[in-house]
Amino acid sequence: MAGIADTIITGGTVVPVAGPRAEAVAIAAGRVAAVGSRDDVLALRGPRTEIADLRGATLLPGLIEPHTHPDLSAQMYAWVDVSGFAHATVAEVERQLRAAIAAARPGEWVFAFGLDPMLTPDLGRWDRHRLDGLAPENPVVVMLQSMHTVFVNSAALRAAGIDDDTPDPPGGGRFVRDAAGRLTGVAVEQPAIGRFMRFVDQSVAAWRKRLADQYDRYRAAGITAIGAAGLFVPDALWPSFEEVTRAQPVRVTAYLHGALPRGARRPGDGDDQLRLRGVKLWYDGSPYSGTMLLDEPYVDSPLCRDTLGIAPRSCGHANFDPDEMFEVLQSLHRDGWQVMTHVQGDRAVREVLDLYQRVLAASPARDHRWRLDHCALISAPDLARAAALGVAVSFHVNHVRYYGPELRDAIIGPERAGHLMPVATALRAGHRPTLHADSPMYPAGPIGLMRTAVTRQTRTGQLIAPAEAITAEQALRAVTIDAAWQLFADHVTGSIEPGKYADFTVLDRNPLDAPPADWDAIEILGTWRAGRATARAASP
Repeated sequence: MAGIADTIITGGTVVPVAGPRAEAVAIAAGRVAAVGSRDDVLALRGPRTEIADLRGATLLPGLIEPHTHPDLSAQMYAWVDVSGFAHATVAEVERQLRAAIAAARPGEWVFAFGLDPMLTPDLGRWDRHRLDGLAPENPVVVMLQSMHTVFVNSAALRAAGIDDDTPDPPGGGRFVRDAAGRLTGVAVEQPAIGRFMRFVDQSVAAWRKRLADQYDRYRAAGITAIGAAGLFVPDALWPSFEEVTRAQPVRVTAYLHGALPRGARRPGDGDDQLRLRGVKLWYDGSPYSGTMLLDEPYVDSPLCRDTLGIAPRSCGHANFDPDEMFEVLQSLHRDGWQVMTHVQGDRAVREVLDLYQRVLAASPARDHRWRLDHCALISAPDLARAAALGVAVSFHVNHVRYYGPELRDAIIGPERAGHLMPVATALRAGHRPTLHADSPMYPAGPIGLMRTAVTRQTRTGQLIAPAEAITAEQALRAVTIDAAWQLFADHVTGSIEPGKYADFTVLDRNPLDAPPADWDAIEILGTWRAGRATARAASP
């Protein structure tokens, strides 16, 4: 029998995920002491026990986002917002850019984020000439919502020291050129994009404030833990990253960017608030930059050809030579790092699985939990193969919701869209799949991810691959206990069980009792961390 509780939460529905519904939870020393009926739990009440009344609300395990970018979100959400979430027309986008350029000091860099050919109709093609017309003097960088392409003007190219003779950087980056070999002002994938990112304001005070703001966005979305995928934090800012993160009500499992030196850092360093766990690699790119690696070509459509700039018959490309990738994986495996690899296309998944299999066969590991993340077009045979290897999968299902019609009609075609983001197939193959929003690509929001995985409904009300729909209970596991499992944190969070941290999310209703079509209306009333209700952390 548990001892006296510090706090008892009652007065609503408790969904432990790991067991039947309950009426109350007892907390002691920041952890769950008991969960069960109201009478049983109140038996742990002492003279100083606090009683928290849910007032009819629903208590869930803290929601978990297993693949997100707190550092990039902090940075890009501070840029000029040209997204389709905010701007419905091209005129609005250009007006927003003109206003930011007019407000900039002479020579000051202007960064904008979220250009979206799918959500903003008739956006047209963007290049240096179009941007030169908007900004002949100031260097300007405009990033696609997908984050795999930027458009820059001539002033930015000059300031970055890039001209027609500059070679493409290794690692999959590309400076796009026209038929005459002249730079178009389009840069694709991180090695090329990074040449412009070094001009972003990295002042410590501003960076700390933006990072704290991003953690508050997670908290407002009901998130109590994240997997920080491919951290780009330079060594000079790492102490600030760690200090700000430790002051937040969001636990972080960190995956370092594969290209950054790891120095003295080791897997497992840290504690349950901030722990280093793995390394993220990018094997292919984005469907919207033409860099997703496919077995069969992209659709030859006006959207692909004229707006996204994807050449006819293109199948995308890999960012790694397979032999180079094998050596990287061997080194990571030898040092005990969990590997997370970005894969979108069917060919990318197959090639990475081939490499995983070679490494793991040569040096078996009992519980490595290596990951394949995004998995837009992973095939049923490769899902079965991944399960047999102990490789986990995480799905970027918001591609269905926001870009499903364009993917089906103009990018990959109806046949491939018929098994886009195959979450149900993954479950049948024995996986514990998870769902992620990949912020800043899409705003963080596990309830919205659940809705899409259950309904398979697009922003326009159409259905994409409805046979891949999962149940509400399965979707909830994908953003709680199974997400914790992928982060090696399922022993301390992910469900409401005695001994685990009292990390909770409070909703105004139980999603398991509400129609999935109504889940967008669910209100997040708050979160708890280690037995205390959270509030916005003070800005550092």
